Amino acid sequence: MFEIKRPTKTVDIVTDLDTLAQAVDLKQQIDDATPNTAGMTDAEICAAKKATDKLRRELKTKLKTIDESTVTLTLRGLGSSQWNQIVLATTTVDQKTGKQERDINRLLTEALPAMIVNTEQHGEPVEFDPAADVPALLEAIVDTQTVELLVAVQQLNTPQVEVPKALRE
Repeated sequence: MFEIKRPTKTVDIVTDLDTLAQAVDLKQQIDDATPNTAGMTDAEICAAKKATDKLRRELKTKLKTIDESTVTLTLRGLGSSQWNQIVLATTTVDQKTGKQERDINRLLTEALPAMIVNTEQHGEPVEFDPAADVPALLEAIVDTQTVELLVAVQQLNTPQVEVPKALRE
């Protein structure tokens, strides 16, 4: 019997969102402070460069803090049977309209423990028990991080399975 290599993907969870916001602000300040040097004296150019260099050093420090606080989850797609059972268990149908509704939090709570194959922070393994820790993780992260996880889960469990013709042309 041959083996099907299911797709994997890493998802970064930034745990220090305050520092991330400060880094984004610093980058904007750098962009705003970078002048058009046409018509500037050498002294003005030098002063502007010193100001942006200081901001760049601050940004570099912030980025180091962000990198150290980021948790990286490695996810692997589930087999078809397991994924379909999760989808069925988390989907309801409105009897009046026939519209399907999916409980996204429950879908993530059910799928992620089976999909997480590795957890690291700053390149080092993190003690993380997916079965026990996923509910707390989902409570702690913000909406945009939930969306990022959901997109990864969907992509990994509904992957491309045929080679597109355009790749062979």
